[in-house]
Amino acid sequence: MAELLPGAPVTDLDVLGPAETLAAYTARGGYEALRSARSAAAVDIIAAVRDAGLTGRGGAGFPAAAKWEAARAHPGPRYLVVNGAEGEPGSYKDRHLLARAPHQVLEGALIAARAVEADEIVVYINSEFGAAHDALAAAIGALRGSDLADALIPVRLLLENHVYIAGEETALLAVLMGRPAWPWPKPPYPTERGYRDQPTVVNNVETLAHIPVILRRGGDWYRQHQPTLFSVSGDVARPGVFELPLGLTVAELLEQAGGPLPGDRVAAVLPGGYSLPWLRADQLDVAMTPEALQAAGTALGASVIVVGEQQGLGLAAARIAAFFARETCQTCPICVTGTARLAQLLRPAVGQPLAPAEVAEVTEMAAEHRHKGICTLLDTAASMAMTSAPDLTGSPQAGGEQLAAPVG
Repeated sequence: MAELLPGAPVTDLDVLGPAETLAAYTARGGYEALRSARSAAAVDIIAAVRDAGLTGRGGAGFPAAAKWEAARAHPGPRYLVVNGAEGEPGSYKDRHLLARAPHQVLEGALIAARAVEADEIVVYINSEFGAAHDALAAAIGALRGSDLADALIPVRLLLENHVYIAGEETALLAVLMGRPAWPWPKPPYPTERGYRDQPTVVNNVETLAHIPVILRRGGDWYRQHQPTLFSVSGDVARPGVFELPLGLTVAELLEQAGGPLPGDRVAAVLPGGYSLPWLRADQLDVAMTPEALQAAGTALGASVIVVGEQQGLGLAAARIAAFFARETCQTCPICVTGTARLAQLLRPAVGQPLAPAEVAEVTEMAAEHRHKGICTLLDTAASMAMTSAPDLTGSPQAGGEQLAAPVG
């Protein structure tokens, strides 16, 4: 299956690889969907995406068609913003899509812009992804020189110095407008008042890459196969980006990534990166679908991070808590103090199990901080602490205190 990323799985995450050319992309059906979308009504494009059941692949999982309809309910001008921030630890899929399949992303963005009736496309790219920026710029130039040149609307590529919180859509929009990366309270939602105070759709890079597949293959095919990019990192033998059908089990996904490191065993898997609770080693038969993961108490996100027993759950939990404490944007005092306190409470889990009283203190503190702050960062940190703490009473723990190192 190579509907999204051409070629073999990406297993050298530091090497982005050559960009697919216009000729190569066209040879595998590229731009067929855009050609058909040019003569289709916007409502019909939205209906096709709704029928396919496409949800956002940046972590929130919001239905793409519903977001488009919400923006169309407000008078223009309208904007489509492509979120290429990818600041989630362990996530590599978007930068590889931009660098290796830029025409796929561009076609999806142009179709989405037509469905929203957007006047301009603005692409936010993490400044660390220079090769991804250059590949997308070259793809735009190649399309401008083709027979589809008149299908291009204005596209602006913006390389931005990225901070984690700018992955949140309102903080990202603030950056694009020259402001600090501070989220704003919702409502109003960006679909009502976003970029330049106009109706704005913010879509993740991978979300847009699915749109040509849906229009080319049809909703029935898409619902049956659901090609998905999984970024798998952490304590696995072959970390990488794998294009696989949605619905395989966690164990099957880990098998694709070579299984645990030699001599190690899986202690837990974070199926949604740092932002969502982990699955324990006895839950690896759970299917990688939103419904199955929700039933297991977690969700699908932008990355899959494996924690081995040699690392230990205590060190993993402490690292994640320390990460959230570092990445707060300093806007909400309760977030600044809350994330710092949670990190402090989880630090003793490094190297030894937590005592029942320590677990109780973590869960109580986390419960007090749920649903607080302007954005979801504090809620995310509190949720992770609350759900992970009970597993830290007797799990194998690693020695050392290298909390600055990422889990993924």
